[in-house]
Amino acid sequence: MSAIIQRTGLYPLSAWHVPSGNPNRIWPSQVVAYNGGNVFTSNNVLPTRTVTVRTGDTLSSIAARLGINYTQISGYRSGNPNVIYPGEVLRY
Repeated sequence: MSAIIQRTGLYPLSAWHVPSGNPNRIWPSQVVAYNGGNVFTSNNVLPTRTVTVRTGDTLSSIAARLGINYTQISGYRSGNPNVIYPGEVLRY
């Protein structure tokens, strides 16, 4: 799971769902899901663009700057859309 999380930037680990129920037990070709939505396999990653959080940013201000809805932004380490950190790289 750690390699998939690093490639996708989607945190926290608890938001991932794996067939075995144990994130330490996945095998090649198994399908895992993030927050019950986006589906990934060990070989694919959704194409994404990134944005780096600046001091004073909120998810809403970033979304407005990009012209998208804040729900399209993912990858915040905290797992909470209200808690983002300067320097953090988010995906949309």
